[in-house]
Amino acid sequence: MMKKLKYWICGFLLPICASGSLYSEELPPMPEGPLLLTSAVPEMLNPDYWIDRLPEPDKVIKTPEQLKKFNKEIRAFLPEQRDIFTMETSRSGAGIAADLKNVFSAVRGRKLLFEDDAPVPKSFFDERVKPVMAAEKVPERIQYRWGAAVRAASVRSLPTDVKLLEKPGDIEFDMLQYTQIKLWTPLAIYHASPDGEWLYIQAPYTRGWVRSRDIAVFSSREVLKQYVETPKFLVVTGESVPLYRDASMTRASLRASMGTLLPLVSVSESAYVIEVPVRQDGGKASAVKAYITIGSDVTRGFPAYTQRNIIRQAFKLLGARYGWGGMYNGRDCSGFTHDVFLSMGVDMPRDSKQQGFVGTQLGHFKIFDDAEYKATILRSATPGLTLLRMPMHLMFYLGEVGDNFYVIHSTWAERYSMTSDDKNRINQVVVSDLSLNGRSRIGSLFDRILSANEVN
Repeated sequence: MMKKLKYWICGFLLPICASGSLYSEELPPMPEGPLLLTSAVPEMLNPDYWIDRLPEPDKVIKTPEQLKKFNKEIRAFLPEQRDIFTMETSRSGAGIAADLKNVFSAVRGRKLLFEDDAPVPKSFFDERVKPVMAAEKVPERIQYRWGAAVRAASVRSLPTDVKLLEKPGDIEFDMLQYTQIKLWTPLAIYHASPDGEWLYIQAPYTRGWVRSRDIAVFSSREVLKQYVETPKFLVVTGESVPLYRDASMTRASLRASMGTLLPLVSVSESAYVIEVPVRQDGGKASAVKAYITIGSDVTRGFPAYTQRNIIRQAFKLLGARYGWGGMYNGRDCSGFTHDVFLSMGVDMPRDSKQQGFVGTQLGHFKIFDDAEYKATILRSATPGLTLLRMPMHLMFYLGEVGDNFYVIHSTWAERYSMTSDDKNRINQVVVSDLSLNGRSRIGSLFDRILSANEVN
């Protein structure tokens, strides 16, 4: 689930693992996968197992024109979703300053820990964060600047790279991490830190602080739009694909993750020629050519929106790393579903609660109650199109086999104790039935389902 708070001139020639991720420390190894959990059997780890059970897997759910209309409806229904190319071009600075102060106060008021488990003092926020945020320097009227991410980039609630934890040892859960935006993500720039190292931005599905080194600023929104909304584009349909700086494709410099859209220049026998944004001196944007090998897991335009394609997309991420808010270039539960739908042309929100409101509502439930009603709804749900939401978690519904309901989801751990918070680390995308966690005091996945919705 995306974290929410209540309360190349110089940039393109990079090592293949480079991204805007803040996290490079060595972590405990993931359990070797793909894992077999609950009653799942090996054949269930093949997408064809689930596709072959469907009566019309190739029926088009929505045409490209219907998807465009659907995306407009999503943006209209969910105010957190913003169309960068139709939003206003300026606004009062008072609202942005108030937002900055509210988030700062909310985080400052929490009991958080550094990575060494030492408590975070209030002075950390007052002395190291507040001056960088500089809310008092937001002008009375903001004229937006327009930019794009030159690589995958972390979006933070506060302008600091310091990781802050909620529980001792929880190094994989940074409470300041909102999400990670993709290469070419368009955005509006509201504010900058006094030293120019941080930008406060609005992206299509998130707002927060990003490192300025990860953003290239275009001369106008119209110029940015020509690249981002070009009719000729590639969609990354694999977990990720390498992008090469040279036509001989010997120097991989970036990786583009599932759902990334790349402006297409031309196609040769050996390569797709695309354009990527680069950050020049002073932050100004330019676009340069890059190359993707023919045969890479990409498509020209979006794949047809069918159950077969959705399920295949989801299973391409089987075993992929879990990453809270995109940490370690992984995907949390809603990051997983977001990327799958994004690669199909659905402009999904990033937060799990918001995703639960997209499409047709099948049912809403109470935790530990409504078991018969839940089962009835699940038996009528469309595999591949249905999302199941529970507190802090989201899952793709795959179908019923025997007396068990199955899902594919990105999850960090399985709880198994009635007396403690003990857990088995999973940390990846898995197939399981809804009895997972059923031996714990918090209850099974089935027990805790709050809603079901079809993205149709």
